[in-house]
Amino acid sequence: MEIDRRSLMKGLLAGGALLALGTPPWAFADSPTRKPRRCLLFLGGNNVDDLFEKGVRAACVEMGYDGLQTVKVNGGLLSDPGKMATLLEQSGGARWIAVMDDASAAVFQELARTTGGRLLSVGSHVSGSEGRPSRHVWLAASPAQGAGGLLAAQLSGARESFAITESFLNESSAANNLTGWSAPGFSSYRSAGSESMHLHCSGLSVSEACRELGLTGPEDWTSIPPHVCKLETVSRQSPHWVESVGYAVAASALGVHSIQESCSTRAFVHRTGGLDERIVSSARFVSFVMDI
Repeated sequence: MEIDRRSLMKGLLAGGALLALGTPPWAFADSPTRKPRRCLLFLGGNNVDDLFEKGVRAACVEMGYDGLQTVKVNGGLLSDPGKMATLLEQSGGARWIAVMDDASAAVFQELARTTGGRLLSVGSHVSGSEGRPSRHVWLAASPAQGAGGLLAAQLSGARESFAITESFLNESSAANNLTGWSAPGFSSYRSAGSESMHLHCSGLSVSEACRELGLTGPEDWTSIPPHVCKLETVSRQSPHWVESVGYAVAASALGVHSIQESCSTRAFVHRTGGLDERIVSSARFVSFVMDI
């Protein structure tokens, strides 16, 4: 199977934020601190701000972190880029958790670059109306900054359909030792191709999951032995998927110990028995975790 990060992103979110913004090599931190001393939540004026913030604050409560600072830009980041640049310059030493729309994300990345910011992860998140599954594409500095497993465990526990793809610029230091993610109802597989990829699917077959992710070519997967898979557990399920994204992003930013798989790319696909009627409106946004 011919798999690369670009085709994965195209398959999931053609025209989405990650594809439009590209993958700036300057942006990703090599060895970020796991637990930040100062953390700032930036809300970019999107219609998902309140739900995302609710998830972030839930993660802070569970992890005993009470130092979260919140900044919200009314009217969106594009209304005053100069104010955003000043805020970045004044927040040296802080870890940012940010959420915004696609257009603001392009400006934010450029402002962060000039300030010397270092990304830990950037994600593109979207759902349609009429109960369509939510879709998520993440790019992270390493498995230590991964949030995909946390989100998959939450959404599957809440019986929501989804597709998640997460790629790492640097594999785990234990990459030579096979480790895998697990959650109730999921089957896990490893690509036998040239690139190390793990696929976790529930409610559909491997071939159906590949079609859902936009992967083409002959199927060539081997099962990951159960004894090397670790169960990803979360203590809560949110009633809304945007809140779950906020929780997963914040937990990763605050240094939660999630399952670090021995792969460079992993995907999670889950299907319930029918459409999820709880997703009543469309939403699209970009998430960042960044050290300034």
